[in-house]
Amino acid sequence: MTTRSSLLVTLAALTALSGCATAPKPFELTETLEARATVTEIDLASRVMTLRGPAGNEFTFEVDPAVRNLPQVKVGDDVVVRYFETIGAALRKPGDSTEASVALADGVADPGDRPAAAMGTRTTLPVTIVSIDSKTNEVRFYGPDKRVRTVELETPEAQAFAKNLKAGDEVIVTFTEALAVSVEPVR
Repeated sequence: MTTRSSLLVTLAALTALSGCATAPKPFELTETLEARATVTEIDLASRVMTLRGPAGNEFTFEVDPAVRNLPQVKVGDDVVVRYFETIGAALRKPGDSTEASVALADGVADPGDRPAAAMGTRTTLPVTIVSIDSKTNEVRFYGPDKRVRTVELETPEAQAFAKNLKAGDEVIVTFTEALAVSVEPVR
């Protein structure tokens, strides 16, 4: 299972978690992945760039006109891609009116700076726990759509969070993911 799949499964499991005699402490897992490639060729007039990955594989592509400051990029520069994701869950507090939502954010480099861009989303989802099976680490829950889902809690942190949950508990689950791309000077 990929890291993303594993985190999504954990997210779903966390959403199934909620309510208990002893309130569980909020839970959060974070992961960051990074990939680098080196600029081997660049044609500013046609906006075509060739990158070489860490395994020596090269790929050529046209750089979108929306990318600012392309003349700042030089052969030998590193293009760095970073992917960040966080999954969190907390027992819903009395009077909490949190609703399901998705927030989007993005940004690009200022004129004159090296090219860079970032985009991200943060999804918030209140869920209600239907049941928790501590033997199989499965949690059944439903969200605003009332569809019951089952997830397996794969991490010790998620399993610890679920230990104090019970049917009927409400949990606020958040999932944040962001992608950033930047050009870094020759090392």
